[in-house]
Amino acid sequence: MNKRLKNIITALALTILAVNAKAETASGGISLLQTDTATSRPVTATYSVELGSKNVLATYLSPLHYTGTDMAVAGTWSKAMPFSPQTSIMHFDAGADFSNLWNPARTARMIGLNAWFRWGMSWRHRFPYQIQFTAGGTIGIDGGAYYLLRNGNNPVEAIGNLSLAARISGSRPFKIGKLHFLLSDELSLPTFSLFFSPEYGETYYEIYLGNRKGLVHPGWWGNNFRIDNLLSATLDFGRTALTVGYRIKAYNQWANRLNTKIISHSFVIGIVPGGIGLKKRIPRVPLETVYSIY
Repeated sequence: MNKRLKNIITALALTILAVNAKAETASGGISLLQTDTATSRPVTATYSVELGSKNVLATYLSPLHYTGTDMAVAGTWSKAMPFSPQTSIMHFDAGADFSNLWNPARTARMIGLNAWFRWGMSWRHRFPYQIQFTAGGTIGIDGGAYYLLRNGNNPVEAIGNLSLAARISGSRPFKIGKLHFLLSDELSLPTFSLFFSPEYGETYYEIYLGNRKGLVHPGWWGNNFRIDNLLSATLDFGRTALTVGYRIKAYNQWANRLNTKIISHSFVIGIVPGGIGLKKRIPRVPLETVYSIY
């Protein structure tokens, strides 16, 4: 290769490098290959502990109301969907609770253990003033038992429920100084269900022997009314968030002349690893991050 051709190639290479450098400067220092904005849909997980009071009337076990403490651990996971991340959300909930209850004279003790699992989809809309509304549905299963320690004939009442529930929520972010927080209210209302209930006076030993007729009942608001409402404030610190709130659950089941009423009030505290997206962080590359909570 002669010297003249070598100089021409060197000049062309320097020209190309100069053009690329100018293009990067014009685009804010980002390569032309990175100008397409990516979409991130992080999973928002909340792990919480609940502590409160519970009132239980289980006429299969006793005509008396039993009251006491209730403790629960729960987790919720949600994520924006890929087909419409700004408007569609998938969510999953699971948890378990333990109850320690006494009759009015405090001469008999009842303990309860329950667990639940729910999966669903919601659609959201943002209104002026940063107000967000979501509406959707869930399919869920929950079950457990209440054990009356001083009843030797029918000491246990089992509870089982498969339901299709409506779920709505409303939220609005606020900022006080440098503190970002989200005030929200979430309501779950099962509408159609299948639930378990034995016949009046039927023992579980009879069920074990084969008397299983009429154990599963179709439910609606008239014979299996349930409501779960959580009012909370979530403080976003960026890399994590803290949730505090109040939850009320009401449960009223009526079948075969048996009535089960359960009402609980709980204080809720939880953490959200990764935060909820109110306190924004500048990404290294163009990135649209769509959070499922807000």
